[in-house]
Amino acid sequence: MRYGGYMVFRNLIPSTMLEAQAAGEFNQIVYGASHANRLYGDTDARVTRVRSIIDRMIPYSLKWNERAKSWKWEVAVVRSNDIRMYCLPGGKIVVYSGILDRMRLNDNELGMLIGHEIAHALREHARMRLGQLQASQLDSSGTIPQLFGLADLGMAPLGIGSRLLEMKYESTDETEADVIGSDIASRAGFDPRAAVTLWDKLAQATRGMGERGFIYVHPYTPARREDIVKRLPDMLPLYAKAIGKSVDELPDYAGIGRPTRKPARD
Repeated sequence: MRYGGYMVFRNLIPSTMLEAQAAGEFNQIVYGASHANRLYGDTDARVTRVRSIIDRMIPYSLKWNERAKSWKWEVAVVRSNDIRMYCLPGGKIVVYSGILDRMRLNDNELGMLIGHEIAHALREHARMRLGQLQASQLDSSGTIPQLFGLADLGMAPLGIGSRLLEMKYESTDETEADVIGSDIASRAGFDPRAAVTLWDKLAQATRGMGERGFIYVHPYTPARREDIVKRLPDMLPLYAKAIGKSVDELPDYAGIGRPTRKPARD
């Protein structure tokens, strides 16, 4: 039932239309942040750090979505206390500086988070969810409301933006983003064990924020944590290969050891 419903809702909205609208809204986010003097420039250390991580991941992302080969990947880092990040359809990534400045994630944790967000875009989870929300609201012209609101930049929310940001991903979406995001990040040279400490930190920091909390949008349950740990034997060989080591040569990471070694996949 899940897969049939997924295809029905996702196919309500063409990828080209959604990506074009996401690009337009990304431009508005950039404009709004810049106008409010809240957009970090290209030379800011936050921007260069995020872009360097994304650049390492892009080559390993393309196999998961044929359209990604033609995406124009872009990054905006917005000055805000919010602990938030998302990747819009088409590879437009928005990072709110609270997730960098307040969380103080190490590069492995940030890599795992960026990989997770990229995976949501690659697997078109927003397209499916937007299809669900808008199934009864498409007008005859095929207009799709905006994806993400700009209320936190002092601008009026656009379309269903606030509703979409406040909605939880389904557990199946989170699992898929965990698997694909970890695969991408591990191949790019980020330690997959960092996913455990990353989500533990995000849960502790944002669980009490209700619908505005990052962990509300990305539910993190004991079962999900256990799944991430169980997949480490598949991911660690990818990471070890990326950094030119064997799994046995990897040091312990934050108390998370080296699970049973498996051969690296191609």
